[in-house]
Amino acid sequence: MSHIKISRSHNLGHGECEQLAEELLDRLVDHYGGAVKKDRNTFRYSHRSGMSAVVETGEDALDIAIRLTMMTRAFGPKIEQQLNRILDEHLG
Repeated sequence: MSHIKISRSHNLGHGECEQLAEELLDRLVDHYGGAVKKDRNTFRYSHRSGMSAVVETGEDALDIAIRLTMMTRAFGPKIEQQLNRILDEHLG
């Protein structure tokens, strides 16, 4: 099993940070399928393969933790690159 962890500081408002988290997870759903659930400041992504992600939106940080399975591990570098590109676009 493999993991991707990304943490970025930000100066966004709470609503903007949540929109960014939703955009990141929408990209995962669009490319790989799966579903997203939100609970307060935490978004949870799950895929039938067992791949999962937790995105936590804080006042000054956005934390992403993705758990890849044997089946999805090959996509790890691409997923990490895409997430970092989106974060760079929004956060610099």
